[in-house]
Amino acid sequence: MQQLSDIELLVFDLDGTLVNSQYDLGDAVNFALFNMARPQLAYEEIPPMLGGGVKKLLSNAFGTSRQEEIDQALVFFNEFYAMNHAVKTDYYPMVRETLSKLKNKTMAVLSNKPHNFTKAIMDKLDVEGYFDIVLGAQPQLYGLKPNPEGLTKILQKLNIAASKTLMIGDSTHDIMTAKAIGAKTCAVTYGYRSAEVLLQEEPDIMIDSITVLPEVVI
Repeated sequence: MQQLSDIELLVFDLDGTLVNSQYDLGDAVNFALFNMARPQLAYEEIPPMLGGGVKKLLSNAFGTSRQEEIDQALVFFNEFYAMNHAVKTDYYPMVRETLSKLKNKTMAVLSNKPHNFTKAIMDKLDVEGYFDIVLGAQPQLYGLKPNPEGLTKILQKLNIAASKTLMIGDSTHDIMTAKAIGAKTCAVTYGYRSAEVLLQEEPDIMIDSITVLPEVVI
């Protein structure tokens, strides 16, 4: 297993990396589809649509780029998800145990999920307070991944250099975000993207289980 030295900051993606949220997201998407008289989607159809933010998810689910239709779907999605964002969502196996072993590192979360939902999920799950900063999508303040503005904001707040930062995520957006500012990259294959897709962006390391992360960052 390749090791990375001098890593001070670990920045995790949320969906597909720390938590499996496809079922709550699928239910919210299907609520919007139902209310707009569209066919429902199976849970297994949801993961390939994730990673680009809620509007991109709804655009994929509805098969449209029409802003008016996406905005209407977003109203229904938010109505349902506001009450059901952490019903079936939980950490992947061994995430809590692994985070406990990484307490000597500074840790943060950067997600393309809307900030209010990202915070709500982490407020429920991060009872141990592992993360110094949790940022979800706030497009009025900074761009969504792969735009590196959110990651840059985290580094500035924590006063840690990009060269001492490792971005951990399950999508090509995570890899591209980190590379844009010179941070190291760790792709996880247990999330919503295949190893073949992730390898196209040439991450520094790729892991099949989060449990090996403490062996990687020394």
